[in-house]
Amino acid sequence: MSGHPGVLVAEQPHYLPWVDFYEQVARAGTLVVLDDVQWLRRGWQRRTRVALPHGVPTPPPSEPGFQWLSIPLEDPHRDTRIRDLAVDSSQPWARKHLQALVTLYGGRPHFRAQVLPLLEPFYDTAARESGPGSLLRVLLSSMALFHAPLGLTPNLVCSSTLERRGEDKTQRLVEYCLQTGAHTYYSGTGSTVYLKPERFREVDVRLLWQRFRHPDYAQGREGRFVTGLSIVDVLANVPVETVRTWLQPSPWGPFAGDGPQPLQPADAEVGAEPAGLSKRTK
Repeated sequence: MSGHPGVLVAEQPHYLPWVDFYEQVARAGTLVVLDDVQWLRRGWQRRTRVALPHGVPTPPPSEPGFQWLSIPLEDPHRDTRIRDLAVDSSQPWARKHLQALVTLYGGRPHFRAQVLPLLEPFYDTAARESGPGSLLRVLLSSMALFHAPLGLTPNLVCSSTLERRGEDKTQRLVEYCLQTGAHTYYSGTGSTVYLKPERFREVDVRLLWQRFRHPDYAQGREGRFVTGLSIVDVLANVPVETVRTWLQPSPWGPFAGDGPQPLQPADAEVGAEPAGLSKRTK
């Protein structure tokens, strides 16, 4: 899936993202990585959700059904841009994260064939990263780790290489579309809280909200299905060929077929009400 020319997705860099992220990548002709924004201490950039330890029952919906894996940082400041952050190379975080994932998922049906052969060299390289910019390099590598198995070939552009125009988030995204020649911006629904659809209409750029909902799958534990876990959880439990089908465009929507398709009512309006809220914002 090479994406659709003229479709732009903009996301902050993430650590071993969730499958919804890869559905956006599958639609994107250009993926703009927002590396020149401030990092969020409790954001998703340097951490990912994985399964709870074995023997810990899945709690009720009112409580988290996951645990975090977080990359330690060296002297982070609140106003530091993501591209300038450094991993704390004094800590053996890469070894610990790999061990944790093997412990959590080693017994799942597809982990050792689909996931572990990619994780081992990734963490071997990540363990040697240090200095300003090292976090971004680790995050970009983790995002791209499963591109090939999922059949994805995105054109990746860091926002720091584009002109930073506009006084607010909406205008900057509009400018990224104009600078890259995009005619469509494909947005996660979490951005409904701040995006101003009229700004896109003013420059004839179509705004589409993501409506992806991947199927439930066997996660190897009793209790409810836990959403929003890392792609590692998905590919440890589901054949990669099946996950590829999840990322295929709907046969009726604006991404169906080989060429431009007429919009259906659910997607026709710029800024249409989304089906539900995403787990994060950009």
